[in-house]
Amino acid sequence: MDEFTDIVIVDLDVNRTTWSRVHSSMRTLHLKLNRDPNPEWIRLFFEERNSRVELKRHGLWIEDGYIVFDCLLIDVDDYHLPDIRQSLEYANARSRVLVEERHSEAERLRSEAKTEQHMLGALRASIRTPAAAQTETLPAAASIPEPAPVVAPAAVVDAAGEPEPPPPAEAAVAPLHAEREEALEAKRTDWRARFRAAFHRSK
Repeated sequence: MDEFTDIVIVDLDVNRTTWSRVHSSMRTLHLKLNRDPNPEWIRLFFEERNSRVELKRHGLWIEDGYIVFDCLLIDVDDYHLPDIRQSLEYANARSRVLVEERHSEAERLRSEAKTEQHMLGALRASIRTPAAAQTETLPAAASIPEPAPVVAPAAVVDAAGEPEPPPPAEAAVAPLHAEREEALEAKRTDWRARFRAAFHRSK
């Protein structure tokens, strides 16, 4: 950003001097400036000028790099030039302050942006580091243990060498076994009775 350069009066353009519309005895003078002021500088110039009252003023405006004003020629050195230079110096001083403030604000914004970038970089690193460490420590393949084979219970053998029936798995099966035993016992009794009857007949 460029530094502010003061605006100063560098010449009186005699060729532009005309008769004033205010009064026939007055002239309209054109004071040439070293450069064309921007709207902000012009606002500051008139801000200071309007804060004071001068009886010798008749009209003043700024255009095309000139300060143009109506006056009596005999009043220029004693009244108009000091009056105009006071407003001009104020506009320059305020413009310098405003430019410096804009410089400081721009520098502050750049510093904040740089700090924010550093914070984002640190935050990104802190987020990425645990994920990378977890990926490195993760095993290639997790071993899944095979289920143990189911072994059938061994049959229980009685003293006569006959296998004993396994105990009922549930208490609800006991009544069913009892009914079956009663039916078998009835059949055995019936076979014994038939066998004895047949044995006696054969005698």
